[in-house]
Amino acid sequence: MTEAAQGRRERNRVARNHDLLLAATEIIATEGVEGLTMTAVAESVGCAVGTIYTYFDSKSGLLSALQLAAIQTLIDTFTTSAESWERAISKADLDPVTAALVRLVAIGQILVAAGDIHEREFDLLQKLISTPADLTTDSDRQEVIPLALELLDTVRVFIDHATSVGALSLPSSDSSVSRAIRWAGGINGALLVSNVGIEANRKNPPLFDGQALALSLAQDLLRSWGAPLPDLDAANLFVDHLIATDQLVALRSQSLIDLTRTTGSQPPSTILTDYLCD
Repeated sequence: MTEAAQGRRERNRVARNHDLLLAATEIIATEGVEGLTMTAVAESVGCAVGTIYTYFDSKSGLLSALQLAAIQTLIDTFTTSAESWERAISKADLDPVTAALVRLVAIGQILVAAGDIHEREFDLLQKLISTPADLTTDSDRQEVIPLALELLDTVRVFIDHATSVGALSLPSSDSSVSRAIRWAGGINGALLVSNVGIEANRKNPPLFDGQALALSLAQDLLRSWGAPLPDLDAANLFVDHLIATDQLVALRSQSLIDLTRTTGSQPPSTILTDYLCD
């Protein structure tokens, strides 16, 4: 086989792998995890079931591949967004405490908005997290764990840095890893509140707005972890400014999430004057 033919064959295989993952994601979105079968995927893309097994040796392998793709998408989003907010932080010459809190507020905003930014990927992860059944084998889970920990480590690094510059007060008995898990788990749990099984005519929308609850929880955590209120207020306003001026990459073209915060005594206009750089 010529080099050109080998290259074409590899591109076709990559394209088919993408099509299979996309079909599986759509099935889960419409039928739930229980509706995902190798036969359903094969029918969706119009190929023989045996073809699916040349890419994924089992449903467990397929689910693991889906998780890896979804987690990598979130990591890429965080990375790209971080590059954007770091440029803004540098340009505004923020003090270390406010800059550290900007990073935590920004990544919280992005995680909360992930369901809008990457609807299928986020929905997949939420469904897998909330499904009690053991859907993947130990060996397949071992493939996913390192990347999942890499995603979590993004938050841990920000918490560690914020603690080192005095933006958070972290007692030695409470590790940043534990806090990162609680932060991510709490936000995910708050987002799931939107799915509460109450009839629409009995539901109080503001009380069950998962995104608003998640953002409020993220603020509560930062305050309870010792974030100075004036600096946290400044960080919130700075992130709001980044979103409003289209500087936070992940949130471009997304609906802004309105959250009424408990602010400190410093007037917002003063905070903007002190910290924002047009």
